[in-house]
Parts: sequence; C-alpha cells; structure tokens
Amino acid sequence: MRRGIGWLSPSTLAGRTVLTLLAGLLAFHLGSVWLLERGVRDALAEARENHVADHAAMAARVVGSLPEEVREAAARVLSTPTFEAAWDRSPVAEPTDEAALAPLKARLVQHAPDLANVHLQLGLAAPRDGGPGRIRGAMRLADGSWVSFAASAPNLAPVPTDASLASHSAMARGIVLASIVVVRRITNPLRRLARAAEAFGKGASPVPLPESGPLEVREAARTFNAMQARIHRLVADRTQALAAVSHDLRSPIQRLRLRAGCLDDQEAQRAIDGDLDEMEGMIEATLAYLRGETESEEPRQADLATILATLVDDASDRGATATYAGPDRLPMRLRPVAIKRALANLVDNAVNHGDGARATLEERPESVTMRVEDDGPGIPERDLEAVFEPFHRLDAPRNRGTGGTGLGLAIARQVIDAHGGTVSLANRPGGGLVATVRLPRAPVAATQAPRAAEGAPA
Repeated sequence: MRRGIGWLSPSTLAGRTVLTLLAGLLAFHLGSVWLLERGVRDALAEARENHVADHAAMAARVVGSLPEEVREAAARVLSTPTFEAAWDRSPVAEPTDEAALAPLKARLVQHAPDLANVHLQLGLAAPRDGGPGRIRGAMRLADGSWVSFAASAPNLAPVPTDASLASHSAMARGIVLASIVVVRRITNPLRRLARAAEAFGKGASPVPLPESGPLEVREAARTFNAMQARIHRLVADRTQALAAVSHDLRSPIQRLRLRAGCLDDQEAQRAIDGDLDEMEGMIEATLAYLRGETESEEPRQADLATILATLVDDASDRGATATYAGPDRLPMRLRPVAIKRALANLVDNAVNHGDGARATLEERPESVTMRVEDDGPGIPERDLEAVFEPFHRLDAPRNRGTGGTGLGLAIARQVIDAHGGTVSLANRPGGGLVATVRLPRAPVAATQAPRAAEGAPA
C-alpha cells in the first residue's frame, strides 16, 4: 500500500482536510496583512491630499484677507516643512495644468471646496535633493495677486474608499474556489467508489477501483474490490451450479415424458405432461433471472414503439385481446433484447391474469412512459410491491393455475432498473391492474443489463 510522502502530502483524509483548512487560513491571514498594509498606505495618501488641500485653502483665505504689505510675511508664517507658501502680484512660475494632474486637482477641490473659487492651477515641480516628487500650485486672489505653494506630491491615482472591502471579497472568493478544487480532488475517489457501488448494485460486472487517494479511501477501495470479487464469484458459482442441475434435470424429465406417453389413460398423460411443462418453465425462468445478474447486452439505438407494438401483435396472434396506442416510432438508446423480455412479461401478465392487455406509450422530452392495463381482479394493495420479489406468487384468482413462476415481474424490474427507470403496479379505479414503466431519454449508462428469458410470466 502506498504511504504518504510527508507532512506536505498527508496520507489520511483527515490530514489532507486539515492541511487544506490550514492553507486557506494562512492565505487569508497573509492576504489580510497585505490588505492592512495597503489600507494604511492609502490612508496616508488620502491624509496628504487633505493636508495639501486644507493648507492651500487656508493660505488663500488668510493671505487674501490681509493688507498687501503683510501678505508676503503671512505666507511665510503659514509655510511648513511639507508646505511652502508665497505671495506675489504675479506667480513666480506659472504652473501648467497638465492633464495628468486633473484627477488630483478634482480631489483637492473636493476636499476643500473653497479652492474652486481661486482658480487653482497645478504643475509638477522638480524634486529637492533627490527627495520625493513635488507639485507646485498657484491660486489667484480677488485683487489679481497670487498665492503660490509647493508640496510633496500626493498619489496621482485616486485612492478607492472601498478598496479594502473589494480586495477582501476577491481574496475570499479566490480562497473558496481554491478550496473547492482541492476538496474535490480529495473526495474524487469517494465519488468513484459511490458510482462503482451503484453500477455494481445494478448488475454490472466487477471493475476494480484504483486504490489511490487518502489512506481511508484506499482502504475502502481495496475492501470494495475484494467484496465485489467475492460477490461475483458467489453468483457465478450459484448460476453454474443451477445450470448444471437444470441440465441434469432435463434427462429425467424427458424420460418421464416418454413413459407418460406409454400410458393408456389419456387424462393422466395430459396431467403428467402439464406438470413436466411447468417444471421446465420454472427451471428456465430461474436460470433466466440468475443470468440477469451476470450477463450483459450493449446498449444501442432501437425503436421502443416497434418493440411494444410487436409484443401486442404477438399476443393478438395467440388469440388474446391486446391493443396498442402510441407513436409509430420512438428511437431510443437502450438494450432492446432485455427491454423486450421485460415488456413481454408485463404484457403476458395482463393477458394471462387480466383477460387482455391495453398497452400505451407516451413520449416526453426527458422520459417515456409505458402503461399496460388489464381488466382482471387486480392485486391486494399490500402485495403491489411484494409481487416484484423473486418466486412470489399470489393466491387465487391470480394464482399459479395461470402458469406463473413468480419471476416475471422480478425480471422486469431487474431490466428496468438497469436502464435507470422505474416500474410500478397500481389497481385501476374501475377494476383491473395497470403496470407503469418510466424510462429516461438520456443515454443509458455503461452498466450491465439483465438478459432474462423471453416469456417468463409472473
């Protein structure tokens, strides 16, 4: 058995789940730290913008309210290490309102609306002694003089106020998607195991599962492989044993039939032949049911309407009352031989036990529905499900005297289940029984289908 390759790849499902959770938490923590740092930088950038906008508006307001002889001194008083202000009747260097600075100008005016009344102009200034970039601005006062300033350049790009929330959301979505991918890879072996168990339960031949994945999954796959091999071997041995018994029984049955033919009592001869026919029918039906668990038929395109209509015509040719209502053609992907056996059992049940059969076929976009109705005595409600069990026969009036072996409905359900459909019985309100079969229109899965013997009535 393959072991794990260390703490980076734990061998157990629990270890891999914990590792996935830890990886997600670590990614979220690192992302949160990065977002916090980014948020601090954005807050500082916004604070620098507010600082420049507030100082520029204050300088224009204060200097503009003073006499001209003290304005230059007042501008120097209002200067700080990060904001230099000056006053002159004309700007010392006329700033160029470059297009790149238009968003910054709009944000400064938004921070300090008074700047909209002083014809604010902005331009880039050369950095001082290799320091950070600077901007130069000029504001025209009411008397035509100018207050100019120079300050460290804030971020030219806008600072989104919801950047942290958006980044957290994007990071959380990324972590969720990554976790889903990782968890799906961890649980893929479990899904394969579930599909294999479902297919094997419908009669598929054993297909060994790859023993890969976490330790628990590898152990489950190994146990499942051993289990399906044992079950398949047991079924094969049982079928082989019954086939041998059936072969051995044919010889004494034929000898009894020959001896019965020598009897002078014709009535006794007919009774013995009837019993021998029933014995042969029971043997063939039993083998047919058992072969349904081990044999297969590949699905192919076939005409379901033709199959059902042909069965009804065959019943009519035998003298029974049988009718068909439905489309003339209904091509579907199915196993035609197995479906024909299943539907033949339902039609024969209606003919033998209900004095006739009325078969209908309805087509829908995703499924088809078939109904086989009769006018017989029906079935007690408590037995509507039990009659699908192998060798289950009802008392009179639907009894063994009509030729049933108790396997026809079991074979029908076995076939329909293998096609992914359903079959059910219900008593009609006006009397009689209706068998309803529903089959999906989707392609049949690659599972093994039963191959029941034709004409094995319930």
